[in-house]
Amino acid sequence: MKAELQQLIALQHLDNSIRRLQAQIEAIPLRRAEIETEFDQRASEIRAVEIRRDDARHERSRLEAEIAEQRTRAERADRNLMSSKKQDEYTAAIREADAARKQISTYETQTLEQMEIFEQAETALKERAEEIASLNSDREARLKVFDDETQAQVAQLEAERQERERVFAELPKTMSAIYKRISARIRDGIAMAEARNGACAACFMALRPQVMAQVRRGEEMITCDNCNRILYYVPKDSATTNSATTTRPKVATT
Repeated sequence: MKAELQQLIALQHLDNSIRRLQAQIEAIPLRRAEIETEFDQRASEIRAVEIRRDDARHERSRLEAEIAEQRTRAERADRNLMSSKKQDEYTAAIREADAARKQISTYETQTLEQMEIFEQAETALKERAEEIASLNSDREARLKVFDDETQAQVAQLEAERQERERVFAELPKTMSAIYKRISARIRDGIAMAEARNGACAACFMALRPQVMAQVRRGEEMITCDNCNRILYYVPKDSATTNSATTTRPKVATT
């Protein structure tokens, strides 16, 4: 019975690992999308800075053209002012010249603002130049690592499924049927529970001394009166050794 209990424990560890791997594999599309979204966001941030820089350049060029036009307007008004012979012509020329110069001042202020925006964008792009240059290669490298890990998980899942079939087939029919029934009935699918410190480690219900003694001996299949899981016992010295060498506990063989 001790060897069969060890097989049950091994089967439970395989089932736990299989469930974990299945959950990870099912989450692959979401996890991959998160990586792609991260890089898309970084690329979008960089593109936004580039657009801000280009818009500032174009707006500055437009303002400089407007300034040139207003200067031509002011020069024309000054000529009209010099050649005016009537009061209304003189007044109109002065107003024209003043309006042009005020517009020039406004445009010059706006030009300085666009120059500042342009310089800030250029500085930001220079600071991220290395990131910009390696963005695509970084994305491909990150996705390759992810895909490699995914393939390893798929391969591990297949190997553990095959190992589970082997272990399950080697169990006596009665024990395998009990294990299958308990796993299907319990929400977390964990059919095995360690008896530790006089209690079931799964549901924390205290075990009767007689039950604890039977579990220690490991000569028959004992289930918890509360959660109905199959109980097993790990001696302290065995648990210490196992924690340093393996994640699978062994049943006492005293």
